[in-house]
Formats: sequence, structure tokens, C-alpha cells
Amino acid sequence: MLTSIYAAVWTLTFLTQALAGKMEPALAPRAPTDAASTSVVLGTASGGALDPKATRPPTADQVDFSGDLLLNIVNQQGYALSIFYGSNSPPSISGNPGSGVLAASATTQVAVPTLFAGRVIIGPDYDVKASKIEWNWTNVPDVDVSYVDGYSIPITCSCQGVAVTGSLWHDGIACPQVVAGVCYNPEWDVPAGPANAFFAPCQGSAYTFPDDNGANAWNQCNSGVIDCCVGTSCPAPARQPKSKRELNDVERRHLHGRGEAE
Repeated sequence: MLTSIYAAVWTLTFLTQALAGKMEPALAPRAPTDAASTSVVLGTASGGALDPKATRPPTADQVDFSGDLLLNIVNQQGYALSIFYGSNSPPSISGNPGSGVLAASATTQVAVPTLFAGRVIIGPDYDVKASKIEWNWTNVPDVDVSYVDGYSIPITCSCQGVAVTGSLWHDGIACPQVVAGVCYNPEWDVPAGPANAFFAPCQGSAYTFPDDNGANAWNQCNSGVIDCCVGTSCPAPARQPKSKRELNDVERRHLHGRGEAE
């Protein structure tokens, strides 16, 4: 219950800034004119699913499936959203990738072949800095939700009914820079963080700076199905809420801009 309340506060605060005046919550959702490769991704989460140089444990659990990894995405935000898929190498994704518009309550499914890495960008309008799902199907599935570049919409991803990455939570702190419905993340190029105040409650649950590796769900989705949910009513990982009381001294100083922790 508290998670839903906090998520609603975050969304209301964000939309109040981004959508002041007569603008509706749903901008004109669209796909970009030209598809972009993810071989170089702006603000890639270091250690995340799209980082080819990320350190992986020497062993992993046995996967319980063969063939394609299935990625399901449902829009529970209540209005249509722009959705754009990209890949770093062939073979291309299949299923119903359809970059363009994901209607309210609609679901899309992607079949991810082995040795494939990709991402999906989701927001009220297409912006490369919007919220992202990143995945990689090499040896074992890997998935993360990234707000490294910016935040447009809350996303969480679950495996076998358990939310493993993503975040809905916020405490109402103002976004430092809103552009066309996206809160740009000023820490996108600060490897060790900590997270900016707006993003801090999601630290360790969704990527909020490049080395925020607690958000990576490597080796946690070995059934072969990843269910991602877009919207404030989605399930959240158990580690999601990080209140100000739980921040360490370094994080507190960063948030408050002072030399002493509160």
C-alpha cells in the first residue's frame, strides 16, 4: 500500500513539473524516424545487461529452458506510450516488437535469441534518455531497468512472479531537469554515483548511475520468461524503498549538498 502511495506521489510530482499547463499526461507517442543500434548506448549501466565488459561470476545456475528468451511488456500506466526496441547485433528480435505506440493496457512480447543483447526505451514520447529495459541472453538471461540517462515512466521486471529489477518509489523531491516528459539524470556520467536526490530512493533497485549494480538481475530469470510492467501499480522488488534514514553518510552529504550528514 505504501509503495503505491509513494509511486503516485513521484508520478504526480514529476508530471506536475513536466506537464504544467494544458498538456495531457500522454504526449504524442511515436517511434523515432531511424532505428538506432545499442552497440553504443548513452549512459550504459556499467555492469548491466548491455555492458559487454561487465564482470560476471565464474559460475551460474543451470537455465531451465532452451531456445528464445521471452520478454513480456505490459503498459499499466493508463495511457499510450512510445516504445522503441534496439539491438546491438543480429539476429533481430522477433515476436511483436513493433516500435511505435504501446496502448494503455496493451502487452507486447519479444522473443530474444541466444547471444542477443538489446534494450527498449519507453516514455510519453520518444527520447533516448527515457526509462529503459536492458537485456542480454548469453549463457544465462540478464535484465535490468535503467534510469541512468533519465526517467520517463516507472518500470519493474519480474521472473517467476518475483520482481527482480526496477523501481516505483520516490519521496517527492523535484526533478533537476525535465525535457518533454523526461527527467534527465545529471549523474549519467558519474560512474560511482551516488544517485541524484530525485533518483536516490531507487538506488540499488533500478540503475540510477552507471555503477549502480545492485539493480542488475543477472542469473535470476532462468525459467526463460521475463515479465516487465510499466506503470505505478506494478510490483516492486523487495529491495526497492531506500528512505533517507537508510542512506549512508556519503549519500546524505551528496543529497543535501553539505559537509555533514543529517
